[in-house]
Amino acid sequence: MFKDLKHLLLISDLDGTLLPSDKRIPPEDLEIIRQFQAAGGRFTIATGRTYEAASVYLEQVQPNAPVILYNGAMLFDPVKKQPIATLPLAFSVRQIVRELLDWNPDMGAEILTADGIYVIRLNAVERQHIATCGVSPVFTDLAHAPEDGWLKVLFALEPPEVDRLAAYAASRQDTEVEYVRSADVFLEILPAGVSKGTAIARFRDRLADRDTQIAAAGDYDNDLTMLQHADVGIAPANAQPNVKAAADLVLPDTCDQHGLPRLMQQLMERT
Repeated sequence: MFKDLKHLLLISDLDGTLLPSDKRIPPEDLEIIRQFQAAGGRFTIATGRTYEAASVYLEQVQPNAPVILYNGAMLFDPVKKQPIATLPLAFSVRQIVRELLDWNPDMGAEILTADGIYVIRLNAVERQHIATCGVSPVFTDLAHAPEDGWLKVLFALEPPEVDRLAAYAASRQDTEVEYVRSADVFLEILPAGVSKGTAIARFRDRLADRDTQIAAAGDYDNDLTMLQHADVGIAPANAQPNVKAAADLVLPDTCDQHGLPRLMQQLMERT
């Protein structure tokens, strides 16, 4: 299933895949990643997080391939610490966001740009999200948010309400955006045609080694396209059922049981 390490690029989601529940990568897992890279493998991250929210993990992991941020809206150079390419939302999305906020006045919401996070409505779920990510957002409202450069918009609600929001969003048939569920409490807006999967397609165009095999690991709905575009799709044991169904390989261990690092260890041991 897997090529030799020198022709393998492994892309991992963060939350729910590489990160355990406490959001701290264990030292032994970091050591396996270092050994994997030293043995010739390439390892990088694909996440819905901003650079600010992902930076602590990028410093620990030291990816040796471009990073996918904002669920595919940005390719990022981890060495130069600067974007390679961004795909922003159209200005017309502001009206969509306004209508969604009017539809449910209780939901939290944030606009994510390359320069920062703008919280335009705060609720308990959004407050917890900010604390978990360890970021310092700007608190504002939609009228005073940046006019352009939006890479994604995130809405935060309790799970039953996100179900209702997702159903309403789907019924709108907004052609200029993609709606994706990134956790049981989040629904996101991305530019039409943008996902972790389409980021992998852009990735391939930049590879010097045309024999590179791309393996991608993820656990949630926003990882589905990534697994589908990869040569080998991997799901940890804790992944959502639809993600497991789309994967070529379902790991026997969860993110709390070192699932992906154990696979990396096995790949090194066979060489």
